[in-house]
Amino acid sequence: MTDGPLIHRLDPAPEGGHPLPEKFNNPFRYTPDPATIEASTAVLRHIVASEELTQAFSEGKMLGVLIVRDKEGNPGFLAGFSGLAGGKSVIPYFVPPLLDLTDPQGHFRKEEAEIDRISLVIKEKENSQAVIEAARAAYEVKERCEERIRKWKERMRESKSRRDAMRRCGADGTMTAAMARESQFEKAELKRIMAACRDEAAAAEGRYRELVDEIGALKKERQERSERLQMWISENMVVENAAGERKSVWQIFSDAGAVPPGGTGECAAPKLLHYAYTHGLEPVAMGEFWYGESRGQQVRQHGRFYPSCTGKCGPLLGFMMQGLDVENDSPSASPPVPARKGGAYGKAARPLQETDGRTSGYNFSILYEDNDIIVADKPSGILSVPGRTGERSLQEILSERLGANVSGVHRLDMDTSGIIVYAKNPEAHRKMQRQFEKGEVRKEYIAIIDTGKPSGGTPGHGGGLEAGSHGTISLPIAPDYHDRPRQKVDFMHGKEAETQYSITASGDGWAEVLFRPLTGRTHQLRVHAAHPLGLGAPIKGDRLYGSAHTADRLCLHASRIKFRHPVTGCPLEFKSRPDF
Repeated sequence: MTDGPLIHRLDPAPEGGHPLPEKFNNPFRYTPDPATIEASTAVLRHIVASEELTQAFSEGKMLGVLIVRDKEGNPGFLAGFSGLAGGKSVIPYFVPPLLDLTDPQGHFRKEEAEIDRISLVIKEKENSQAVIEAARAAYEVKERCEERIRKWKERMRESKSRRDAMRRCGADGTMTAAMARESQFEKAELKRIMAACRDEAAAAEGRYRELVDEIGALKKERQERSERLQMWISENMVVENAAGERKSVWQIFSDAGAVPPGGTGECAAPKLLHYAYTHGLEPVAMGEFWYGESRGQQVRQHGRFYPSCTGKCGPLLGFMMQGLDVENDSPSASPPVPARKGGAYGKAARPLQETDGRTSGYNFSILYEDNDIIVADKPSGILSVPGRTGERSLQEILSERLGANVSGVHRLDMDTSGIIVYAKNPEAHRKMQRQFEKGEVRKEYIAIIDTGKPSGGTPGHGGGLEAGSHGTISLPIAPDYHDRPRQKVDFMHGKEAETQYSITASGDGWAEVLFRPLTGRTHQLRVHAAHPLGLGAPIKGDRLYGSAHTADRLCLHASRIKFRHPVTGCPLEFKSRPDF
C-alpha cells in the first residue's frame, strides 16, 4: 500500500506483520486482534512524538484505528478521534469528520453563536437586580400576609375561649347577642384580610412572574433552536455502508424509531468506516482505545480498548456495517466452559451439561438442592436470568429440567462465573430476596486484575496492589444511559456502592483479588476495579472496562456465599474455585 497522509502502512504477514482477521469484528463486543493492537501502538507513538498533538489530546480522548485493504489487497490502517481535539476537527494523520462543524462562516457556527448569545442573556436576566428584588418582594409579601393571618386567627381563638367562659358563667341575652356579633365580625374580618393578602401577593408575584416568563420564553427559544440545529446536523450528516447505500444520521435513527442524541456521528468508529467506504478501502478490523487520563465519570485508562457506545453508535454502526461479513460474537458462539471444581456444605455437587443449541454445550454444577432452593455453579458466558439477547439462561434451563418455575433471587453478569442461588417456590423467593435487601447475605468473589502495561499504552495503576494489600472502595455507581450496559461513577446521582478487597497474590502485570461487596450494584466489582479512584486496574478479560485482550473470558468468579435457609433458618455456606 502506498503511504499517504491518512493511510498508514501495516506490514503484511508473514514478513513480520500479523495475519488479518477473516471477518470484521463486532465493535460492541470484541477482543482486539494483533494487527489492531499494532496500529494503536503506532498511533500512540505518533502522538507522543509531537508536542502539538500531545497537547491537543491532553484533555483525554477516545481514539480509533481501522485496519483496511486497498484494491490490490495491501493492508494498512486509518486513525481517527472522537469529537474535537484541541478545538480542531481536522488534524493531519487522522480521518476528517463526517460533517465539519468548525467553519466559522458555516451554518453551525453561526447558529451556535446565536444560541450562546441567548444563553448569555438568560444568565444576565436570571442574575439581574430586577429579578432578585421581585423575588424578594414576593417572598416578603407572602411572609407578611401569613403572619397577619396567623395573628388574626390567634385573636379569634382567644376571643372564642373568652366567650365560651362567659357562656359557662351564665351570660344573659344581651351579652349572648353581643358575643354572636363579635364572632361574626371576626370571621368576616378574616375573610377581608385573606382577600387583601391574596390581592397583594398576586400583585407581587405577578411582577416576578412577568420576569420569569421572559426568561422562560428565552429558554424555550434556545431549546427550539438547539433542537433545530441538532436536526440540521443529523440531516446533513450522511454516511455510507459496505453495500453502497447512503443515509443521513436522522434517517437511520428515525428508521429505528429514535432520535439521534447530541454528538451522534462524532465518534471515531463512524468516521473511520465512512472514510474507508468513500475511498475504496475494505474494512478488516477496528478498535477504539483511550488516550490520556480518565476524565469525569467515565471508567477509562490510557491505551486500553473499549467497545463502541450503544446510545450514539448502536443504530449508526448497525447501518454502516451492513454489507460487511461481521463475526458472530454472540455468547452462543463462545467455546464450551469446563465444569467447575466446586464444593458445598450440603449435598454433593452434581456436574450437568446443557447441550441445547442456544447454550452451546455449557457445563454447570448443582452444588445444593432441596424443596425450596437450588444453588448452582454458573459458567462464564451464560445469562443467569432471562434477558434480551435471545440466549437461554441458566434459570430457564433449571426450570425446564424440573418442570416447574425456578426464579432468581440475585444475579451474576453473563460473563461472571460462580455460585448463584435460585428459589423453587414464592415463599423461598420472597425470604431470600429479603436477606439480600437487608445485606444479610455474605458474598465473596475471586478476580484476576490487569495491573501491567496495556497493549500500546503505558503501565497501569500497579502501585499498592502487592500481595497483602487490602482496603475498602466506596464509589457511587449509576447507569451510563448513552452507553448501556456500561456503568459510571457518579457522585451526584449514583447509588452508594462499597467493596472490601484483599490482594491475595500478585505477579508481573497481574494480581489476584478477593472482593467482598457490601452492596449489590450492577457491574460494581468491575467498575471498582477499573476506575482510577478504585484499584485502577480492570479485571482481566473485561470487554467493557478496558482489558478484553488479556484473557479469553472475564476473570471474575463468585467463589463463596453464606446465608440462612429461607424456610428452616439454618445457616448455609457454599464455596467454589474458578478455572482461571
